[in-house]
Amino acid sequence: MAFVLAVAIAFAIGGSQNPRILYVILLFALCSTSIIDLDGLNGRYALLGIFLFSYFVMYGAGDCSALLQGTTTDKSTAALSTTEAIVLVGGAIVILIYRLVVLINSAIAKAQVARDWPARAIFLAGFLMWAIGTYATYVWYVHIITDTTNEALRKGLQSISTYAASAYILAQMLQPLGILLIAYAWRGYRLGFLVVPLLGVVVVQVILGFIIDIKGTAMLGGILVIVTIVLMDGRLPKLWLAGAVAYVILVFPIFQAYRAEIHGTRGVARTTVVENLGKTLNLALSAENRVNSGRDRAQTFLERSSLLGSVQLIVEKTGNAVPFQHGHTLTPILATFLPKIVWSDKPDVPTGQVMNKEFHVTDSEDVYISPSHLGELYWNFGWLGVLVGMTAIGGILGFVGSRFNLADAKTVTRLLITVVTIKQVVMSFEGVIAASYVVWLRSLAGIGLLHVIFARIPVRLRGRGTEHEESRMPAIGPIGVKSFSNLMS
Repeated sequence: MAFVLAVAIAFAIGGSQNPRILYVILLFALCSTSIIDLDGLNGRYALLGIFLFSYFVMYGAGDCSALLQGTTTDKSTAALSTTEAIVLVGGAIVILIYRLVVLINSAIAKAQVARDWPARAIFLAGFLMWAIGTYATYVWYVHIITDTTNEALRKGLQSISTYAASAYILAQMLQPLGILLIAYAWRGYRLGFLVVPLLGVVVVQVILGFIIDIKGTAMLGGILVIVTIVLMDGRLPKLWLAGAVAYVILVFPIFQAYRAEIHGTRGVARTTVVENLGKTLNLALSAENRVNSGRDRAQTFLERSSLLGSVQLIVEKTGNAVPFQHGHTLTPILATFLPKIVWSDKPDVPTGQVMNKEFHVTDSEDVYISPSHLGELYWNFGWLGVLVGMTAIGGILGFVGSRFNLADAKTVTRLLITVVTIKQVVMSFEGVIAASYVVWLRSLAGIGLLHVIFARIPVRLRGRGTEHEESRMPAIGPIGVKSFSNLMS
């Protein structure tokens, strides 16, 4: 009721002539259903809650803002447009399938023993993997692929061998895994001295993301630490969340100014940015107010998160002016485990650029337009793609949520699988399907290999729906936190 009242007030203030009130209320109600089953911030239904929160931000937050501003996000005069119906049906399918998979998995689950890594192996492997991944990311984006144009990509790939390109791409995948291992060692084994180097990792990620102009890289460290604390401790880390809010308010606009002024207006190469980092930062700061204000200002964090417009564009034009893809953009998934050195002609579909070209969004060949997974499913197979694709996504999330949740047992393998799934299946839902799932599948293969090599310490799984002491012995593994009574404690 509080949300309905807030929507009514926003509509009264904005005075939109075509308010999407019914859609916003239904989407909020749908995305709030996870509270019914939520059994902890690291329980079986935690993944569903994270997905639905992200889903509402992607497809509903923009409409809430539009209500307050008096603008319209959909030209349809119907109570629900086709695009809105697709969003609601897609979300409902994920919820139903997720719950079904959890129920099935819970019914067949048996008492078993999980295995964890020794603390020293986690600590050393984490720093080594993060260092390798960070170095590979820096070299790739500063010295090989010097900017975001297709020409820079072609020249960069021509300057190195196929073997080297594959090695750099695989090495970059180690960076997030390394951060997770360090964070796990800190929270799971209560190695308090790790908080200082972990903060250093977060700061380095912000600096690296600034240099290479990739906001995801800049936010990666902080996000992974927050997620690790939530999953390990079952609570919300107030100080880290406050830091994240401060980043969105204070740092994100600087990144926007940096992209517009340094790379856009001035066309400064990344190598030059590294050589004059202080001067570049001053230029970005001086341009911040101009770039982030006025009629032609850069998008805010919330505006950039909204994906309803992309889905609406796809739904309105696909089958009319734009042909269906019939699975073409999904083909790179078929070659997930075959590098180019084995299959030189493996499919590589730049889906974001294809969408920009097919839907005539801009005249530039270098612009990527994010379709979101929901939009790409419709672009390929229409309603059938939405029904089948969202069923598969709900099944994946439900299986990971029930099989690898950290409420039953806290192991580094469970943490890695859960967080990689959050990053590639949930948070990357805004992007391209093939790119997200190729990385997800390769990451799972790598995690499985690491588990075989390092996992030695036995950890008993907790019983379903029972209350008893922590099953892991403190002498051989991480300390558990059982409470879910006070999420902010």
